[in-house]
Amino acid sequence: MAVVNGIEKRLAAYKCDTNLAVCLKLVRFPEDIEDEGIKFHPEYTHQVFGDEEVAFGYKDLQIQLFYTAGNLSTLFQVKYSAKVSDAYESVESDDVEGKIREIIPAGFTCNTDDFISLLEKEANFKPFGTLLHSYLLHSEVSGELTYQIYKADITCPAFLDYHKRLQTFIMWYIETASFIDTDDDRWDFFLLFEKYNKDGETLYATVGYMTVYNYYVYPDKTRPRVSQMLIMPPFQGEGHGAQLLETVHRFYCSLPKVQDITAEDPSENYVKLRDYVLAKLCQGLPSFAADKLHLGFSDEMIKEAQEKQKINKKHARRVYEILRLRATDMSDREKARAYRLEVKKRLFGPYRKNQRELAKMRKCLRPEELVSHMCQTNTQTQHEELEKSYQDLVDDYRRVIDRLAQA
Repeated sequence: MAVVNGIEKRLAAYKCDTNLAVCLKLVRFPEDIEDEGIKFHPEYTHQVFGDEEVAFGYKDLQIQLFYTAGNLSTLFQVKYSAKVSDAYESVESDDVEGKIREIIPAGFTCNTDDFISLLEKEANFKPFGTLLHSYLLHSEVSGELTYQIYKADITCPAFLDYHKRLQTFIMWYIETASFIDTDDDRWDFFLLFEKYNKDGETLYATVGYMTVYNYYVYPDKTRPRVSQMLIMPPFQGEGHGAQLLETVHRFYCSLPKVQDITAEDPSENYVKLRDYVLAKLCQGLPSFAADKLHLGFSDEMIKEAQEKQKINKKHARRVYEILRLRATDMSDREKARAYRLEVKKRLFGPYRKNQRELAKMRKCLRPEELVSHMCQTNTQTQHEELEKSYQDLVDDYRRVIDRLAQA
């Protein structure tokens, strides 16, 4: 037993955390290849390396995926200081190279010199599609930077090959990501680039993107649904997500055939971003004026949000709650109580549904089964959960309000 434990301990040294082993870079200059300061790592690797997010068989494993900043031409290299088969001939290591090859498209290089040659061609890369929006951001290091958002589709020359490289990033940053079927012409693609200068030439760096699928709504409408959205890690926290989402929203608002705009399985971060963008878009609408908010959520709000901003009733309700909180003096006990009851009334919906289900169960469950279920859904627990939901929601709303004040 001691011998087995000793071997297991020695083999454990060949286990690597793939969230750290995978190293990504967006390369603009040849010197970036050796610059450790610009590398970044995935948030998730389970879709490539399994639930444990571990690769076995290597010491000091580095899986390098370096991309030219614009066209995303790819350098793929695997490096390590030792391999388990060097010490234990009968022990096999994981095929990390094979796993990566399953998600990156053909056309990558494993040779650094070839990658530098591809980097020299970046000046030929131009954004795909139609320019929708440009904006400026100030950087203390680089001064004023220009960003542009384009709309593309599958008919754009060379776009599909570029998209195959681009979508590999979602495997590392969206927990339940999957590649989309680009043969379907109902997909829209929105691409965000930074313009920058290199040796007197204007180049473009990929910053982020969004995919949207246009669902049919009877009889003659469409419902665009956001499927994927990603801002590259080096650009996160700078406001690009809000710029991209607002631009996409305004684009669809200009189309008469659009019913409303939704999202597929949105993450918490996406919901918070959407709250901010939609509140920003609605705060100037007459039905959401401060003197009308205290009167409650109205049909007028639902109608105006849908007609002017393509926002459905559920999302309009959240916008109303955010803007009403901003307009409410929460130090006034009566006003604070009125707001709290208004929000909790909506949050109580799922609990009310549980009560209706419990009433049905009384008719069909045995006494011991009913007691067991009631223990899980007692009133005290419901009140505590409701209060926590309310407080968490208000905290999220306050962050949106703070951001609106800075916009």
